[in-house]
Amino acid sequence: MSELLIDKYFPKTFEEFIGNTEIVDDAIKWAESWQNNISQKPLLFFGPPGIGKTALAHLIAKKFEWQIFEMNSSDLRNKDTIERIAGAAVGNASLFGFKRLVLIDEIDSLQSSDRGGAGAIMSIIKNANNPIILTANEIYADKKLVPLRTLTQLKEFKKINYLSIARRLREICDIEKIVYDPEAIKELAKNSGGDFRSALIDVQNNSDDISLDNIKNIFPRTKKEKIFPLMTKIFKSQNLKEMQEMVFNSEVSSELLVKWVEENIPRQFDGEDTAKAFSILSRGDIFSGRIFRRQNYSFLKYVFFLSTVGVGLSRTKEYSGWRPFQFPNLLSSLSASTSKRSIRKEIGKKIGSKTHISIKDGVRDIPFIQVLIENKQIAPPIISFFDFDEKEIAFFLNTKDNTKKVKLLKESADEIKKQRLISLRKGKQSSLFS
Repeated sequence: MSELLIDKYFPKTFEEFIGNTEIVDDAIKWAESWQNNISQKPLLFFGPPGIGKTALAHLIAKKFEWQIFEMNSSDLRNKDTIERIAGAAVGNASLFGFKRLVLIDEIDSLQSSDRGGAGAIMSIIKNANNPIILTANEIYADKKLVPLRTLTQLKEFKKINYLSIARRLREICDIEKIVYDPEAIKELAKNSGGDFRSALIDVQNNSDDISLDNIKNIFPRTKKEKIFPLMTKIFKSQNLKEMQEMVFNSEVSSELLVKWVEENIPRQFDGEDTAKAFSILSRGDIFSGRIFRRQNYSFLKYVFFLSTVGVGLSRTKEYSGWRPFQFPNLLSSLSASTSKRSIRKEIGKKIGSKTHISIKDGVRDIPFIQVLIENKQIAPPIISFFDFDEKEIAFFLNTKDNTKKVKLLKESADEIKKQRLISLRKGKQSSLFS
């Protein structure tokens, strides 16, 4: 897939829009009033990112054939700029006499340094001759947004139900011919936290293996941190302010984020840009050394900035197409090692319990049990005797627990166990290999 799925499947009709149906209905009625020349208060959509606030505004404009005039937080620089651009858009009809929808995105990103931007927006709203929609993630945390709340109709977007997200993801996977496990899609949707846009990015990044095991192994350590949207911003964004805000306001730990960036530099950039990016990353590492030697943690801000925003801004060109992000190999290796140690310990417990030895001695005997399990004829009774599960069988055979070989061995072992229980009920003795 050379195209971002979030762009390709940006809702084109109301049928493709998922969640918040009541707000959709209210927005359509609001737009119909404007269409009939009945002025309405601007709409203020607020709620978590990725749930369709901007998408709904675009659908409204498309349905009523309105020209859309869009600004985001990076355009909200100062009072003069807003009055000159947005004021002209609000006060005049479009070229052919149709109404113009003014969309102002992310108004909660206005900073105190924006020199009167919020006041200018309020002035424009009061004199509006065209419909206005504003969006925000949070409207109650900043005092400067209080007047805006009184001048607008507030519409709070709720997180999208994971079943609705899963249904739409399955439709998209079928269209794109992406092989998937329906339960894995459901798990992915649950982990999205109601953020459909983020869930779609996750589908694209894991399109080669959308299995339940893969999703369960990856997402508890990634989705919670919302790492994919953050990586997209670092490697794709051209706006310093947006990039810096997302990096420094994210829930991702600095250590984890730096490892992700380091892993993906050569995957996202070509030769010269890769060299430049690693050069910037190494400068961040120099500050890490200074922190260690001097115990001066004031340098930490330089480490974080250089290793993330600095790397993103080091590129000399824009890269078209989609290049999937890779989980850091170092963390994968450590995770795999931890998982194997855990399985070895559980196997050691079972061996120790059955043979009356310590867990440590049970772990030591694993190679001998492995030789027995590699023998197809005696493997089932051995597995039955120690009550090994699929993961433990797969560990002995150095394969995955969902392979046909593992399942057949487990079924044979369970049948032996069943026959042993039947024999015991009849008062007969059952040997290990009976």
